[in-house]
Amino acid sequence: MQLRGSLDRVDSEFIEGWITCAEAPDLKVVLEVWLGGNLLGHAAADRFRADLAESDIGDGHCAFSFKLPSFIPDSQLNQIKLKLVNTDFLWLPEKLPGVAVATNGTAIATPSRFGGLWIDRPDWIDRLAEKVRAGEISDALSVGIFKFCRDGYYVIPGAVSETLVASLNEELDQAWKSPPPGLLVETFEPDGVMKYVTPDQAYRDGRTKLLDFYAHSALARKAIAAPRVIEFLSAIFDDKPKAFQGLYFQRGSPQAIHKDTAYVKVDTNPLALAATWLALEDVSPGTGELEYYIGSHRAPEFLFGGYSKWMEGFADEHDAFLQSLHDDARTLGHVKGSFLAKKGDVLVWHADLAHGDSRVTQPDRTRRSLVTHFTAAEEEPFYRRNSRHEQMEADGCIFVSQYGDVG
Repeated sequence: MQLRGSLDRVDSEFIEGWITCAEAPDLKVVLEVWLGGNLLGHAAADRFRADLAESDIGDGHCAFSFKLPSFIPDSQLNQIKLKLVNTDFLWLPEKLPGVAVATNGTAIATPSRFGGLWIDRPDWIDRLAEKVRAGEISDALSVGIFKFCRDGYYVIPGAVSETLVASLNEELDQAWKSPPPGLLVETFEPDGVMKYVTPDQAYRDGRTKLLDFYAHSALARKAIAAPRVIEFLSAIFDDKPKAFQGLYFQRGSPQAIHKDTAYVKVDTNPLALAATWLALEDVSPGTGELEYYIGSHRAPEFLFGGYSKWMEGFADEHDAFLQSLHDDARTLGHVKGSFLAKKGDVLVWHADLAHGDSRVTQPDRTRRSLVTHFTAAEEEPFYRRNSRHEQMEADGCIFVSQYGDVG
């Protein structure tokens, strides 16, 4: 069978093109669309295109258009392949993302099919040694990166000064009383239904998160971009960090053990993600302190739908995902740890560290904290496909927001 065809569009929304059999133009080709080992669906090359008819390509009815499922990251598009039904003919060769090359030319893949950072490669300790020898990373910083690679998190004590924390707390209190234009909260108060609204003090102590306060506050940007934090993030990203999602918590939340990669979507590389937890007061046991399974960032990946790290679109698999994290901990011997922070301490965690809030047994106590999610400067969060608000660079960090311009 002699086939002619062209792929005219391959992006996060559609695969489009045309294909026809030269000897039998009336025969309509049917393609299977695969992502990894998962069949996404079929595309029949039977649509009419005037330009094909004018060029005497088949009878003009040989175009196809296949709408991809929502929320496939851009970084996975080069894993898509087209296969003729009932044949072994592949149109797109499979390419693996996240593949590094060693000095001897050998390909070194990260454990994840989605790639990751240099710290996720099997040879990360050799890369770390090379960076120290080259003077890119200090001995002290290398110790922190070693612990991060081993455990999935790293604590930077006193990263933010008490003076800055006090000023930021005062500004947050004022923002609840008189919110700056555009500031939003995500809340389940008072009726248990999630909504995005202007801050209201009636919601402050409930199931509420203040969103991207750094977009409105120079003090928040300064605290988030504390020098030792930016030094650490710059080292693991091999790039300037980009803050793209911020959450302020007044109290501990009933958040189950989870992994950020299921919900916090970096389009270009789902594992190019890290987060920080800044304590804005001393944390007491029983206030919903952060807890985590140590080493869980190395556990096998849970794939929604058999192919995605993102939960969106697969809500029926969410409970199985959450349960898998506890099952993995038992199977792999991951011990649970917790972060009883002092004011100004910062915990940095890996994209795939299983973490959540512990049970609140002191409901009258606050647990003021600021969480920020980061990617590398060259990467983009998923929401930037459709939202291009103005960003700002401050203190070695880029700040972007889904909800409006920064600053």
